[in-house]
Amino acid sequence: MNISKKLMLIVLLTTVEVSITVYSAFEIAKGAKFHHLNFLHLKYVNQLAKSVKNIKNDHPIDINTIKSDIMLVRKQPLDCVNEINFFNHAIMKAINTDHALTICKSDIEIADKALLSLDQYKKSELSREAFLLNLNASLDGFNANSEMFEEPIRKTVSFILMTLIPLVLIISLFNIIFISYLSRTISSSIRNLTRLLLSKPENNINLDDELEKKTTGELKALVIAARQRVKNDILNIENSIELKEIINSQTASLQQANDELAQFAYRASHDLKSPLSGAKSLAHFVIEDIKAGDTEEASQNALVIYQQMEKLESLVVDILLLAKAEIGNEDRDVIDFNQLIIDMKERLSWLMKDNPCMLDTTINLSVPIRSEKARFAQIIENLISNGLKYYDRNKDKSYVRCDIFNEQETFFIIVTDNGMGIPQKHQSEVFDMFKRFHAQISTGSGLGMALVKKHIEYLNGEISLQSSDEGTTFKISIPMDKLT
Repeated sequence: MNISKKLMLIVLLTTVEVSITVYSAFEIAKGAKFHHLNFLHLKYVNQLAKSVKNIKNDHPIDINTIKSDIMLVRKQPLDCVNEINFFNHAIMKAINTDHALTICKSDIEIADKALLSLDQYKKSELSREAFLLNLNASLDGFNANSEMFEEPIRKTVSFILMTLIPLVLIISLFNIIFISYLSRTISSSIRNLTRLLLSKPENNINLDDELEKKTTGELKALVIAARQRVKNDILNIENSIELKEIINSQTASLQQANDELAQFAYRASHDLKSPLSGAKSLAHFVIEDIKAGDTEEASQNALVIYQQMEKLESLVVDILLLAKAEIGNEDRDVIDFNQLIIDMKERLSWLMKDNPCMLDTTINLSVPIRSEKARFAQIIENLISNGLKYYDRNKDKSYVRCDIFNEQETFFIIVTDNGMGIPQKHQSEVFDMFKRFHAQISTGSGLGMALVKKHIEYLNGEISLQSSDEGTTFKISIPMDKLT
């Protein structure tokens, strides 16, 4: 097989591996989307429940609002059914979770019956009491289906994770071994040709015979063409008075060509070998563990793979959050910052446990703040978690303080700590992606502060920092006209 075919095969194998990896990532992401659809389903069911409660309290029946709520509830199971492809359905059937589809279809039927009742009531074919009874029955059905839907979807997503990840690893291992073999054969051919061209000719060795035996394909054609061209040039200028100069020039050109070919051999070998060396080492350890029958070590390796996938998932989530930071959301509600802080502490309980750093929060708002709660939760949690992570272990009383308040036309969030501080030379890089400045204790993806910056820019706000060995202060200011 000549070099061009080997290189095409390498490209093909790499394309197949990347395609399967990307498809696996999309399937894993689809599981998250199903959970999100169920969350939206519960949200719109609650909206419908509020409308039904108003009817019970003898409020006038708003037919358009109720119809809109029912249509929104109906949309989630409909989207779920449309999202499930043949591959998903085959998996769900094999692991007995295909009743999730039945649940979705049941939701659609309940919604259709509710719409029919609404139409009958609108035409005065159904009394108010009967209409209310039908709506309550629909609500009961929606709530029951939401509870039943979560378990089969969780089981399906877990099965996909446990199946696709090993598949990707097996394909990657095969690619590493096979591409390593192709790389070695290419490098060997180039090295042999380079060694032959650079060697001193001996009286009993015919160079043409050696080229015939030791080179094939494009390399052989390249050398033959170059040699033929040199021969033709020499014959054409044999009787010229400039023969000596031309011969010297041709000799120098050929030597340069040989040097360039040798350099190409090195670069080609290096470029093919470098991206494989790390994966090859891991493959060697895996093979040795399997040969030794060391199941405990194999389990530890599986745990390492799982932990790495968790880190990858965390990184993907951070990247998705970063991508969504510039996308607006029309749902703007009054934010309860006291509850927001309580929820944040629950999420950071793993970090606050056995942490000597004291967290103090002060909230002093003269007017309600109306915006997207998720943005402020991510801003405050990232700033406070950084203060908790990087506290100064040499200080007796470590603290993180968060002040939330407004003054006239500006809303402020100020987070102060007396931790390790940010080195002066790195302060201009704080809001860059994938930046971490305390490598010995840092965790996470390095996207947190970039995410904070994106949210604040979306709100037309500003963020500044002051940092030294005494600690760090982040000050955020946002115009109130964006928050009321």
